[in-house]
Amino acid sequence: MQKQGSVIAALSNQLRLDISLGIIKPGVKLNIEGLKRTYSVSHPSVREALSLLVGEGYVSFEESKGFRVLNPSRDELHDSIRVRAELEALALDWAIERSTVDWRSAVVATHYALSEVERQMPTEPMNAALEWDERNKTFHMAIAGNCGSPKLIELISVQYDQSRRYRLMAHANDRSEVSRRRWVEKSANEHNELKDAVLSGDTKTGQNLLRGHITKAALHVISDTGLADEA
Repeated sequence: MQKQGSVIAALSNQLRLDISLGIIKPGVKLNIEGLKRTYSVSHPSVREALSLLVGEGYVSFEESKGFRVLNPSRDELHDSIRVRAELEALALDWAIERSTVDWRSAVVATHYALSEVERQMPTEPMNAALEWDERNKTFHMAIAGNCGSPKLIELISVQYDQSRRYRLMAHANDRSEVSRRRWVEKSANEHNELKDAVLSGDTKTGQNLLRGHITKAALHVISDTGLADEA
């Protein structure tokens, strides 16, 4: 029998994917009883999973109206990405100042794990997208994690999670394998350059790479998902 925590994690992952793929449409009211039957889980598990997705920007909640899928927003994405890029650039500066062998080893290990799933992305975008996003977060958080500031680390994690929907939308979108491969290879090269900057202690190069990498990804998401500007 699965523990409730693992059930909630699996359910929230599936809901993230279903919302990002458009299986559950923007604006749709999320009926707890209906989700309970569809995903064969308990009422409390559904509420916990939906509450988690509220914090990540997938779902809204109003006491009198319940849960509803949020409409994706270009302005929200731009704002979140810009803040995340600056926070990670600051964390990199502080992390390099505190550089240790253990930290550099962790960056190398998480980069290796990320590179493995990046090879699957061009041919298996829907199956690998969620795993890619988790490993991508682990790599970026490994870099930021040595900054010495729990508050800064928490802020970066929140901003990453709140933009996850848009990354999944882009990676799972039905584009050609050639297009997917080109984008993933470019992203993988940038990750490798970022890893090298960390290992060499090159703060300026690392910060420039982070800002360009993170904000470029936002433009990729927008072009591939057709997000509209907010009125």
